[in-house]
Amino acid sequence: MTIHNAPAKINLMLQITHKEESGFHYLQSLITFYGKGDQVEVAANNAFSLTVKGEFGKDLPIEGNLVLKAAEWLGGLYPDQSKASVILSKNLPLSSGIGGGSSDAAATIAALLDLWGIDLNYSEKINLIKASAILGADIPVCLAYHLLGQNFFWIDGTGKEGKPEALWEEDFKEIYLLLVNPGIAVSTPSIFKAYDKIYDKPIMSPTSSDQLLSFLKRTKNSLTSAARELVPEISEVLRALNQTPSCLLARMSGSGATCFGLYDNPDNCMAAGKAIKESHPKWWVMT
Repeated sequence: MTIHNAPAKINLMLQITHKEESGFHYLQSLITFYGKGDQVEVAANNAFSLTVKGEFGKDLPIEGNLVLKAAEWLGGLYPDQSKASVILSKNLPLSSGIGGGSSDAAATIAALLDLWGIDLNYSEKINLIKASAILGADIPVCLAYHLLGQNFFWIDGTGKEGKPEALWEEDFKEIYLLLVNPGIAVSTPSIFKAYDKIYDKPIMSPTSSDQLLSFLKRTKNSLTSAARELVPEISEVLRALNQTPSCLLARMSGSGATCFGLYDNPDNCMAAGKAIKESHPKWWVMT
């Protein structure tokens, strides 16, 4: 049996430069992974199967689930290995802009590699990361988190290229994220359909972690306006985060509706989360 965490994927910024002829939007995004999230447990079995539990498990369908697709895909690459049962503890809200399904699938791949005792070299890891794009545009960066052991990645493309760039190998001053969701699922295709098509000029990724905060303050999430129109509660969440003491930045992640507040002090982050939970008890809050 092997257990892996599947952390929330946070788009610290997301800008859209153009739309490819394929229909995919070309994104530039700085991504980090939040320490808490879902959990995947795998064990050898005579067939691939999935059991879902957890706070948001009851709303997650088994048939066609990305976790099963990922397990079966990896099983096809390693046909001599055992099949496996997968237990997914779903602690992140569904369709919430924090890559829950993709992170779950990537954690399943990493857990199966451990279960099977497969030790990939660096080149093999990169090849597997690229190949995983067949499962979805967010899978490669989520898998890179597990296989490369780094926490910040730069995406410059559609995601389907499978080439996330790992950033900042030097020591990094820890930041603290407060995640807040108003309890509303958001359809990513609907957000892109409502997107105003005002494209952003390409930018360079920050070259040092010291530039992170100033870089984020110069950038944005290009999908925020469209998401606010479809889900007005997002504006309320951002307002609540901005009103907390010592909030350095408040922004929507991905296509929403989850937003994050950025803090440089764990006590301030915890206090902000407590205050928002008390004032909005129906919201989902994670510090």
